[in-house]
Amino acid sequence: MKKVMMFVAIVAALVSCQSKGNQNNGVMEEGAMTVVGNDSSAVAVYEGILPAADGPGIQYVLSVDSVGPDGECGYTLVTTYLDADGQGQDKSFTSKGKSKVIQKEVNKKKKTAYQLTPDNGEAPVYFVVVNDTTLRLVNDSLQEAVSDLNYDIIQVK
Repeated sequence: MKKVMMFVAIVAALVSCQSKGNQNNGVMEEGAMTVVGNDSSAVAVYEGILPAADGPGIQYVLSVDSVGPDGECGYTLVTTYLDADGQGQDKSFTSKGKSKVIQKEVNKKKKTAYQLTPDNGEAPVYFVVVNDTTLRLVNDSLQEAVSDLNYDIIQVK
């Protein structure tokens, strides 16, 4: 019951996008990676290495910001393709835009997810809320990959 209440509290905070969680000035303790963008207002930062077709993986660093002047939440997503240009030569891309919490019924279960819509007009990216510290990359129907591979990013402090 305690975990359920904690989960509800965190989802409520994410939906409102108004709480100012702990501020880390863009520096993550474990990963030693700096998140690009205005991260002094970050509500939450998530990190994980997801599978890649032609390399050892893609490191995702997602920073969800507090509410902006237009009333919406912003985000910064840095994707780093590990060994993209040869061993030890990574290639990073940064996406910024609006973050919106959505809910859908998938296989008769209600799911809550982030819809990340880039400012540059590219297709949105979706992360379903797994629990109070974990998001999972999913498709636009909020369906998970049919695979044993790990598509989770974990909140860092």
